[in-house]
Amino acid sequence: MERVPKLAVIIPAYNDEAVIARTLNSVAAQSFRDMEVIVVNDGSTDRTASIIETLAREDPRIRLVNTENGGPALARNRGLDCVTPGVEWLTFVDSDDELAPNALERLLEGAGPEADLVLCGFTIFNPDGTTNDYFEQEKRLSRRQLGRELVNLYKANLLNQVWAKLFRAELIVRQGLRFQDLRWGEDRLFIYDCLACAQTVAVLPDCLYRYIMHPGESLTTRYYDKKLEICFRAGEGMEQLRLQLGAPEDGCFSYMFLKNIWSCMVNLYDPSCPLTRREKRDYMRALLADGRIQAHSRTACGGPAVRLLCLALRTRSVSLNLAAAKIMTLVSRLAPKLFLKLKHKK
Repeated sequence: MERVPKLAVIIPAYNDEAVIARTLNSVAAQSFRDMEVIVVNDGSTDRTASIIETLAREDPRIRLVNTENGGPALARNRGLDCVTPGVEWLTFVDSDDELAPNALERLLEGAGPEADLVLCGFTIFNPDGTTNDYFEQEKRLSRRQLGRELVNLYKANLLNQVWAKLFRAELIVRQGLRFQDLRWGEDRLFIYDCLACAQTVAVLPDCLYRYIMHPGESLTTRYYDKKLEICFRAGEGMEQLRLQLGAPEDGCFSYMFLKNIWSCMVNLYDPSCPLTRREKRDYMRALLADGRIQAHSRTACGGPAVRLLCLALRTRSVSLNLAAAKIMTLVSRLAPKLFLKLKHKK
């Protein structure tokens, strides 16, 4: 009978020949050893698959799964399908990031016997050698307590990514949870689904995940024509979760929603955006006419910059808001530290 490991690590990989070995070595060197590492090669056209094969020969815990290119969401779903039945815990790692040496051991300790989901802190490693830590104080939350703490976890940027978390496998299997086939935002939608059915959530203050920013990597996302639609979907998902958990209304929910809307506006000035000047104005006009955005602009909390941006939204001026988007884009390029500070401001 095949031995069942306690934990499965799922890593989607696409054209990562320069970084995949470093990432896998950080996983293989964990102080916790009883795991399987499922690396889904998402149709790479470089040496990614051969590097994984070499490492798998050296470490039998590593398993290569090849699939046609479909994006990280489908690759993670493929990884979930390949998990050995009976595995107790699941975690996800991106192919160009790293784990702290004791990350898995600490996550499992924090889970205890009752947690369905464990959240930990993470560190962003910037190209200039500086770092930024994101974490919340240690907590063990029942569903009622989760309702009270939901806004704090949301503001702390702990609910946007699928990494830096430990999932009870039974929860995902029982609920049939999978990632939606999207190129952006699929992480947070998956997390919201997990929070909707988790009975106990543990929060650890340790920054156990290392998010690596590479030289030349943009602080903003590439243009994606479905991004605004996904932002609305995520906003609705968070509002449903807030109501389900009995979380009180808070202007910070509106602020976090508008942060996503502003990222859509900045998206218009990414070099990958194919829209003409006229199409950008039409996009902005439709965005400003949306009642949900206008409602959130009246209730969002925040400092002077947030208040000014909300005021700009309420004017419904296409030119003014395009100018604001252009300024935010310039700040991201010319003052990345300031932009990152504003982007992740709690």
